[in-house]
Parts: sequence; structure tokens; C-alpha cells
Amino acid sequence: MLLLTAIGCARSSEPQAAEASRHVRNRFFVREDAAVAKVEPAPHGNLGDSTAYRYFDDVTDARVIFRKRALYKGSGIGMHVLEHDEVYYVVSGRGRLRVDDREVAVGPNTAAFMHEGADVGIWQEGDDELVVIVAYPPAQQ
Repeated sequence: MLLLTAIGCARSSEPQAAEASRHVRNRFFVREDAAVAKVEPAPHGNLGDSTAYRYFDDVTDARVIFRKRALYKGSGIGMHVLEHDEVYYVVSGRGRLRVDDREVAVGPNTAAFMHEGADVGIWQEGDDELVVIVAYPPAQQ
């Protein structure tokens, strides 16, 4: 009898648990490249074409923006002044990164941190696409 009572109690709490879970925000999201890839002009000056991967733009309460961009041969992200700190991580390919008045070559497995206010641009070089991960905080509301 004790066992049946315990089972009955466990079952009676299931609808309450399901109702409570509807009020808890989703705590993780998974996206594959194919689901988010979009061919478009490279940002900040339309300097050639690229593929943008906006993984989590639909997560309205995110506290970090995480994107990938594949810059095609000869294309680049034009010079623009950052309104936040930003990180570029080069996954593959080669390119040139310009920050203010300094220019450096970048390649795979290279990360660059840039402070708010920096004037930044990056361009693809060579035969392979330049694939860059970009991370920064969302705009202040």
C-alpha cells in the first residue's frame, strides 16, 4: 500500500512539473551551419560577397552575439568603428586585419581582441575563403 501511495504522489506531481517547465526559458540552443547560412554582401562597405552564419539572432535575451562569416576571394569587412569590444577568430584561410593605423596578417588559429572605439576592417587574401568567428555583446537597449 505504501508503494502505491508513493507512485500516486509521483504521478500527481507530473502535471505540476510540466506546467512549471512552461515558464522556464530554454537554457540552450543548437544550430547547424546549413540552417543559418545566408549568402550576402560583406558588411561595412559591400566589399564582395560572403556567407553569414547568424547562429542565435533569434535568442532575444542573449548576452553575447556569436557569428561566423566566410569571406570569398577578394572580399572583406570594410573599416568601421566598433561600438563594443569584439573578438575575431580565424578558423581558416588567410587575410589582413587592420585596426586603427596598424595592419597584420592573420591565418588559422589566430584570435584578435579589439576594444570599443577601434577602427577595424578585415580582408581575404589568397585562394581560400577567409572564415572568421566574430563575438561581441549585443547592443544596449
